[in-house]
Amino acid sequence: MATGQSETIKEVLTNWEDEIEKEGRADVGSLLNASGSRAAGPLLFLPALVMISPIGAIPGVPIVLTTLTLLVAGQLVLGRTSIWLPSFVRNRGFPKQKVKSIIDKLTPYAERADRYLGQRLAMFAGETASRIVAAFCIFLSLLVYPATLLPFAVALPGSAILLLSLGLLVRDGVVTLVGLMVALAAVAIVVYWLA
Repeated sequence: MATGQSETIKEVLTNWEDEIEKEGRADVGSLLNASGSRAAGPLLFLPALVMISPIGAIPGVPIVLTTLTLLVAGQLVLGRTSIWLPSFVRNRGFPKQKVKSIIDKLTPYAERADRYLGQRLAMFAGETASRIVAAFCIFLSLLVYPATLLPFAVALPGSAILLLSLGLLVRDGVVTLVGLMVALAAVAIVVYWLA
């Protein structure tokens, strides 16, 4: 299991790949183990990353990831120090080779992004901010359920969750604020499409 909180996107991806190798499968449990059970940023970042990747287009995957995000974000809002997940969520698998391929493709981009992100407007990426972000993630996750009825609509709330959690992960308040703006846009667009 990953120890402490990963500070970079590349570390989070590498931790997940290591967990997949160690466990021999890609599932929600390996994703949680790679995140570290106390790290708000990675715990919300990895499911959102998978949701907006090609894996997120597999039927049922957005629902599992959204349920994971709801469970994690709910516990973060309540101030839990470690995250619990039911076994039926923890054991939900993803195509191992697809996940590894996507991690390999994303790693160079993650390295570049890590050079530019971090330590800006820290008040928007601290402990209080993580609870506020988790609350936004709950609301955005609830949007995913009806959004699965529309082609590619899951990417909107998924992208907002990704940016919000990325801000926490790299401790960059600017990214968190951009995530809040994307979240508001995602809510407006999904509600408009569903109306």
